[in-house]
Amino acid sequence: MKNYILMLGVAGVALGSYCAYAGNSATMTVTATINHDVSLNVTQDLDMGTIIINPAYDGDDTDWSYNATGVVYGLDGAIVSADDATVGEFTANIPNPSACVGGYLECGGLELMYNFNFGGNNNCDIVFSHTSGNNFVVYPENCYMSDFSNITAGEHSDTITISYTPES
Repeated sequence: MKNYILMLGVAGVALGSYCAYAGNSATMTVTATINHDVSLNVTQDLDMGTIIINPAYDGDDTDWSYNATGVVYGLDGAIVSADDATVGEFTANIPNPSACVGGYLECGGLELMYNFNFGGNNNCDIVFSHTSGNNFVVYPENCYMSDFSNITAGEHSDTITISYTPES
């Protein structure tokens, strides 16, 4: 019986100590900021080469296209000739890059932003496509020109911004 009383006394002291300790607690808020390092790098600029037009053309608007390797096709109307493009290239470590095969302005959190207009009333739809690993190409999928007498001859350049925003 003496052992039971001793054990009861020890248990009472331990429980009393725990209760006293439990009343002296505090909480702390933990915060962390997570950023995605996609290691986005341009490895080659887009170069559309030389496009020769007939400024006296008085027909309808002219469209022409490039494929993902930069080969030009669909020349007609005011376009006398056009070089194949040297496609732009970039790398980006994104989840599921193979979902971005084909021509995209936005895909997998990547987005192209540009206001590319060369020489007057014309424009190109610039898109990107996954090739392999973490590699992508940028190319002018479809280009458009009109009002050919107002198109300015000479070298034209602009910028394309590639950005990444994690998809939710």
